[in-house]
Amino acid sequence: LLSSIMSSDFNEEAEILSVVIQSGELLAIRLNEDLKMENAPEFFEGFQQALEDTHSTVVVDFSRIRFVDSSGVGILLKCAHSIRNRGGRFRILGLSRALLSVFKLAGLLKIFEVMENEQAQKEYPALFE
Repeated sequence: LLSSIMSSDFNEEAEILSVVIQSGELLAIRLNEDLKMENAPEFFEGFQQALEDTHSTVVVDFSRIRFVDSSGVGILLKCAHSIRNRGGRFRILGLSRALLSVFKLAGLLKIFEVMENEQAQKEYPALFE
């Protein structure tokens, strides 16, 4: 069982994301804004700052956003690739129905590991506090 630490004091993160859990093998982040060309580099920078060598699982919570453009998808692919290259998992949760439909049509469900909220709540309860 992964232990979790709430990281409300983590001040180095970019505004587009919040670090929710940063402990042991797990990094869980929450997107605070729609992911698009204007802020995709900021997201990637915040992701890189939060990511540590010990993190083998990254969970990204999309519950607060409704839109991702192609630049945002590109950055997500880059993040997922960097985690998978070191044998880790890149998981997404909280997709709106509209985003889930877009991800499905674009074939992204074959690339990203999308979690149902019930499954995520069992595995990562701190994300829902």
